[in-house]
Amino acid sequence: MSKTRDRKGNITAAFGSDLTLEGMTGVPNLLLKYYQKIGITDSEMMLIIHLMRLQTSANQHCPSADILEAHMSSDKAQIQADLASLKEKGIISIKNYYNDETDQIVPFYCYEPLFEKISEFWACEKVQTYQQMKKNLAEQKKKTGEGRRERKTSFTQVCKGFEKEFGRILSPMEIEQVDLWLSDYDDQTELIFEALKRATLLGKHNFKYIDSILLEWQKNNLKTIDDVLTYEANYRQRHSRKPIRKKIETPEKRKDKFRLLYLS
Repeated sequence: MSKTRDRKGNITAAFGSDLTLEGMTGVPNLLLKYYQKIGITDSEMMLIIHLMRLQTSANQHCPSADILEAHMSSDKAQIQADLASLKEKGIISIKNYYNDETDQIVPFYCYEPLFEKISEFWACEKVQTYQQMKKNLAEQKKKTGEGRRERKTSFTQVCKGFEKEFGRILSPMEIEQVDLWLSDYDDQTELIFEALKRATLLGKHNFKYIDSILLEWQKNNLKTIDDVLTYEANYRQRHSRKPIRKKIETPEKRKDKFRLLYLS
């Protein structure tokens, strides 16, 4: 049993050794990515891979159709047709180079035309990517700018509204409080002005009281004036012995209701 294991181990080791010694053929990913766009067929692509392999591993820089046929499933006629097609499409060419060791002029398949075509597609893709990125950044900058302008407009409106109602300029702390309210309400001014109206009606011209109103609404998840009116109507109904009747209310009656809600 041990001899069998050793024999198997030696075969595996020999295979692993040859797998490394035989080397590998490096095919550029950009070539695999763009070869169809360049106009190379799958059969021609496989031929190019074998040409690269024979050049690097077997030092055969211009292998014949017979040699290529021994390594491929395509027959000689198909290989010759693919070679002719690649040359005609300007994808590969045959050039000569001087071999110092043999003192001979040796032909070889040159891939410069192929790499030039790949570089054109690569460059176009880079330009498109850059233009798209530039467009996205411009749109993002525009949205950010619009958001800042809207925020600035809301902030200015609230500050001016409070200054007009209070008859004075707001202090730095009050201005900071306005900014906090706008953050809490996503720059919506509707409820902030409604709280100011209620505070003014009760003669409470101070930020602490207005903040308590807004906190009460926030605690009860009131996000619109309609929500507030419904909440107040339900509150009054729960705390009133008599059913609510629709009638015209005097300012004094309204004050009493707000006192019940926010001063109790």
